[in-house]
Amino acid sequence: MNWIKVKVDYVSDNLEETKVKLINMFDEIGIKQIEVIDYFSENELDYNANFSIKNDVWSIIGYIVDNRFANTKLNIIFNNLKEFQNENTEFMYEIYTAKCNDEDWQDEWKKYFHTVNITDNIVIKPSWDEYEPESNEIVIEIDPGLAFGTGTHETTSLCVEFLEKYVKGKEKLLDIGCGSGILMLIGKKLGVKKVVGIDIDEKVRDVVLENFSKNGINDDFEVIIGNLVDDVNGKYDLVVSNILVDVLEKLLEDIEKILEKGATVIFSGILNEKEEAFVKKAENYNLKQIDRREKNNWVSLVFKYENYLI
Repeated sequence: MNWIKVKVDYVSDNLEETKVKLINMFDEIGIKQIEVIDYFSENELDYNANFSIKNDVWSIIGYIVDNRFANTKLNIIFNNLKEFQNENTEFMYEIYTAKCNDEDWQDEWKKYFHTVNITDNIVIKPSWDEYEPESNEIVIEIDPGLAFGTGTHETTSLCVEFLEKYVKGKEKLLDIGCGSGILMLIGKKLGVKKVVGIDIDEKVRDVVLENFSKNGINDDFEVIIGNLVDDVNGKYDLVVSNILVDVLEKLLEDIEKILEKGATVIFSGILNEKEEAFVKKAENYNLKQIDRREKNNWVSLVFKYENYLI
């Protein structure tokens, strides 16, 4: 498949707020898989020596399928950026486009993705980096390929922190919107017996299978190609979903059918200004909030499923 790579470099007095605005611009035209280049922590050990701790210019990169609708989508981005700049004089940007194919896209990740400590005990490492772990560290080797998910984004790292905290004693994990399979892998490494991931992108299956193979895991996992929980059978005592809040709200309508009594549910990808409305809606589906963490305007929430009538 052929693609158009869209890269926006930008500066702003409010970099975090601007990043959220640009992510929403991309999402509005169907670009769900993006790479955000900013910074993720103040710990120098989390960074490859070739990268600075904080970049003055941030970037967002997405890919549009190169078909007859591509120019329309590009024009929407151009117009939205101009409008945003007119409304915010401190915002300046440059936009670049380039044509590429699946292989080009896959190679692009290697420029930006390097070994990183997601938590004190969990390290994410691409195959092209060498890393000698400490005795207490769990190393996950993962290449995102054509599926989104390297672990470095705030929404994913929050999920990882909560997986560490709530995984003990869990038997079955379901990752809704599994992407590269990173949360499935971490759950498996933390002791979950069976892990299942579902994603609407057909490319996900091969990427997840390859990543599990790289980590020496060959059984007790499954990848389903489908929308949210439409094609999921059985019930789970641990569920995680790291997707945009509008999709999470739609997921709530059907989530009870796949939850065991007392299940733990981790949601991430929620902007803090949308948190209150999401929590209220979750309560309608017998989900009680038990934990919360926030990084750079992104919120991750943990719920306990309390419907004892089933």
